[in-house]
Amino acid sequence: MIKEAIILAALAVSSPTVIDGDTIRIAGVSVRLTDYDAPELFSAKCPRERALAMKARQELGALLMLAEAGSIKMTYRVVPCAFANYGRLCAEGSVDGKPLAAHMIKLGFASSYTCRPGWCPPKQNWCRAP
Repeated sequence: MIKEAIILAALAVSSPTVIDGDTIRIAGVSVRLTDYDAPELFSAKCPRERALAMKARQELGALLMLAEAGSIKMTYRVVPCAFANYGRLCAEGSVDGKPLAAHMIKLGFASSYTCRPGWCPPKQNWCRAP
């Protein structure tokens, strides 16, 4: 509850920073963006996954820069995490009122990934060619 209050207050005065394609940091708190999974940047299993992870991170960073410039509106809604999440909060992101997950998936930088309490689906193997 305290982390959530910090996040909401911090968003009023500062912009998030990108960690990877599905994680941002706001006021020192990591936030896992929900409903999609981006390739792993820091533990990529192959060069293809690492390249896609870099593109996902760049896209999310570009969106944040556009939001900071006022060209688009990004919002975050803190939601309960479905499982222990390495101390991160979870939030649904949106771009101009549309799900951020749909945007990242459409570009091929993420796959659909919706967890429910205590269970998450298997993650996509990014090393296989499409």
